Amino acid sequence: MPSLGAFGFSETVLGDPDDALRQYRNSTGLHAREYEAYFEIHKDRVDPRVNPVGHLIRDSPETILALGAASLLTPVSLKKSSEGSPVVGLGGPHDFFRFFLFFNRFFRILKKLLF
Repeated sequence: MPSLGAFGFSETVLGDPDDALRQYRNSTGLHAREYEAYFEIHKDRVDPRVNPVGHLIRDSPETILALGAASLLTPVSLKKSSEGSPVVGLGGPHDFFRFFLFFNRFFRILKKLLF
């Protein structure tokens, strides 16, 4: 495969790899995924290296939806500390993470189907 370095791309871990071998970004907002026999390139509206929150809002709203859904579905447990005051905590970080991964994948597929 040819190198993207001549076009100002550098390898990155930011972004959904979508089964790609490697990912690259350049300063103009282009995001490239390298597959076995081809590259897939698209332009992000907001560079996540510069503005991660803006990138989530503009380019990856499904991630925000997945975080919200996981937060709503992860049970909240109210426990009493040894002094009797309530302690609020999420009912299982593993549950939250599993819900997040499920919904993130689900919303990404939905986004591809609709847009």
